[in-house]
Amino acid sequence: MIIGLAIFFTILSLIASYRVVIGPTITDRLIGADTIGIFMSMVMLMIALYYDIALLVDIILAYAVLLFIDMLIYAKYFEHGELYK
Repeated sequence: MIIGLAIFFTILSLIASYRVVIGPTITDRLIGADTIGIFMSMVMLMIALYYDIALLVDIILAYAVLLFIDMLIYAKYFEHGELYK
């Protein structure tokens, strides 16, 4: 069941990669890249649960926080045109 979910999230990330490559605006591409990051963190979480690796869960949480901060930085940059305003 867990491996099936990991495969499902991998397929979803491949579908989201279409939006990253073809996306008409930069916002679509950023949302697609963030979606891929979320799906890949879910795949890593499924693998950590399947193999019972507790350290990997901590790494995934740090990765999720970095994804969130990354999107905040991109949003601020594309709203104002610079980061320090």
